[in-house]
Amino acid sequence: MVSNKPKMARPSVYQFKLGDFTITNILEGYRHLDNLHPFAGTNADAADVEAIAKECHLPFPNLEHNFVPSLVDTGSQLIALDPGFGEKAQFPTSGWFNNYLPEAGYTLEDVDYVVITHCHPDHIGNLIASGQPTFPNAEIVFGRVEFDYWRKGENIPDFRAPTLSMFKEICQPLEDQARYVEVGEDIVTGVTAVDAFGHSAGHMAYHIESNGQELMIMSDTAAHYAISFRHPEYNFSMDDDPEKAAISRRRVLSQVADTKMAAIGFHMPFPSVGYVDRHGDGFAWVPAAYQFNL
Repeated sequence: MVSNKPKMARPSVYQFKLGDFTITNILEGYRHLDNLHPFAGTNADAADVEAIAKECHLPFPNLEHNFVPSLVDTGSQLIALDPGFGEKAQFPTSGWFNNYLPEAGYTLEDVDYVVITHCHPDHIGNLIASGQPTFPNAEIVFGRVEFDYWRKGENIPDFRAPTLSMFKEICQPLEDQARYVEVGEDIVTGVTAVDAFGHSAGHMAYHIESNGQELMIMSDTAAHYAISFRHPEYNFSMDDDPEKAAISRRRVLSQVADTKMAAIGFHMPFPSVGYVDRHGDGFAWVPAAYQFNL
């Protein structure tokens, strides 16, 4: 368990009600980078990315990349989605999920399901701690397409070789005891898998619905709150299949915008919950204010 904490105090846990469910976002960590271009636009001109950054009062080319797992508490079941790097943290400003979980009112033993939207390190690393399952009472859930892709290990991008190694170390030993879901299937009632393929081969989003209220947990569908929304056709440098990811990004963002549901993004600025509006041919991320507190 990584015990590093930010040098400067910042919010780390945010909870709100969605119908009869309680949703929790936890700041698992962050990373400071100096390459907004091409990080969030490998097929874009640097000047265009810089213009959007300046319009949003952001320094260029610097950025902060957040890692924000979510929990869904249905009242009878607790679901953790993508619980972060854990002890596999690759830089000191991450790996905090297990430390902050008690601030949300939960223990590792309370988690009934751990749902992995895709098998990248910041999503699977915390499945194991000190050689043992981090969540001892939880069923681990993978998307079938995603798990099979990494298990076969074919057509893996060169830059994902370390990811494949981590998958073999952490996920593959769980193969016979894990649960696998397809697009459109429920984890529990009200938590449904959504096709967001592209960022990884079987990358999932999850649609949450309770008592008529809706939320899309988008995972890594969009990488940056300004660049990826304004131009969903811009490729994220960490997308395994950039063209397919761009198609999924526009489709998921369109669904969220047109239905006016709330959304959570794993890499959105904490607390990482908001709405999606249409903005010309693209979209805009609208952070939640106080509406979930009322």
